[in-house]
Amino acid sequence: MSSSEVMDQLVADAEELLAKLKDAGNPEIQKLRAKVESGIAEAKRTATEHAQLGAEKLRQVTNSVVEYVQENPWAAVAAGTAIAVALIYVAFSARRGADD
Repeated sequence: MSSSEVMDQLVADAEELLAKLKDAGNPEIQKLRAKVESGIAEAKRTATEHAQLGAEKLRQVTNSVVEYVQENPWAAVAAGTAIAVALIYVAFSARRGADD
């Protein structure tokens, strides 16, 4: 299970627990319930902020790569060719090893 799935399950479990405690009249339970609700809201807000920051970083990296390729097309072609040759070599090496 990924950390995102674990976090989603934790939040779902906490929300279910809070729903079951909704009718509890004990003031301490109500105070604890409010605290947990606040924590869940903060966790959701933080997760959203982190996802937005990650998306922004990805956009920046993508823009940098595009800019580099536009400024240095032959270097990009050479790098792509080198990567393709390396992948072909690895694929055929693995295949030859399996045939032995």
